[in-house]
Amino acid sequence: LGMDDDDSKVKSLAETIHRKTEGNPFFMLIFLRSLHDEKLLQYNFGVMKWTWDDDAVNSKMVTKNVASVLVDKMNRLREETQRMLMVASCLGATFRLSAVMEVMKNISQVEIKSSMRSVSSTAATMGSSSPSLFSSDLTNSSSTDRRGSVSSYASSIEEFEEEGLCEVDNGEGECHFMHDQIQSAAFELISPEQRDSFRGRIGSILLQSLPPEELEASLFEVVGLLNCATTQINNEKRDEMARMNLKAGIKASENAAFDAAKVYFKEGREALGSRGWEGDYHAMLDLCSHGANACFVTGEFDPMTELIDEVLSKDIDTKEKYRVSEIKVKALFTIGKP
Repeated sequence: LGMDDDDSKVKSLAETIHRKTEGNPFFMLIFLRSLHDEKLLQYNFGVMKWTWDDDAVNSKMVTKNVASVLVDKMNRLREETQRMLMVASCLGATFRLSAVMEVMKNISQVEIKSSMRSVSSTAATMGSSSPSLFSSDLTNSSSTDRRGSVSSYASSIEEFEEEGLCEVDNGEGECHFMHDQIQSAAFELISPEQRDSFRGRIGSILLQSLPPEELEASLFEVVGLLNCATTQINNEKRDEMARMNLKAGIKASENAAFDAAKVYFKEGREALGSRGWEGDYHAMLDLCSHGANACFVTGEFDPMTELIDEVLSKDIDTKEKYRVSEIKVKALFTIGKP
């Protein structure tokens, strides 16, 4: 596709775009797309060249609120694509397409609708007057109407890429948002009051539906989602959450990510709560022992000591206290108190 034969005119356009966007590639893309949408930059098939009005481009303002532009953009997407983006935004900047599709197959439209932000509050927060991304009426949708077609999901994935929202790695089956502003715009569509429960629901679906090898690969993401809804589950689910946090904490420790491991071990202990030692003391023992070791490695001796003392105070077999006693001895040598 040709540009203008006058190199100076093309250079002037490039300099104008660079100046207005401060060279930010993402802002440049948004600015160029807005010029095209407003017909300030068009392809003239009569002369087989791109044409534009320099004065109009120069007067075009670049919005500082990129999210508002993205809301306008997303509002033009297919409804299925909008819902998939909403789910994907909860999975992180990089996510597995198979995980998104598992959620879409197991969550109802009614569940998604109940988690949506209202039209007015979304527009106010994002600085846009556009209607909600989910403005179509789902009121009459059956709560069991969960399963979209494979072709529908494939079309949405293609739309991800065509609109410059996400990039798909077909070899690895992974996808990542092209910019954190895109993820933020999609995530903001979830009602603040429903975000924790919505993310917890996604985590629960993934826990139950992903095959073992894929669940292992997405362990940190799934556990992070489950931890969002700790206060909204029963004791049986809490026990499962504690075990999942223990597993994630051990995996993080094996990867030398001890700061992250401490968070998982703490979440696991809090999930079990005061009934932990009576209900599943083996899990509580492991959470405290591994937690104490993570604190030792990161030099946080006060919380380490609290965990060690908690284990030592329990009426359990002496052999089971050995692990924390060993950590305590190492810590005393480290701080010079043999």
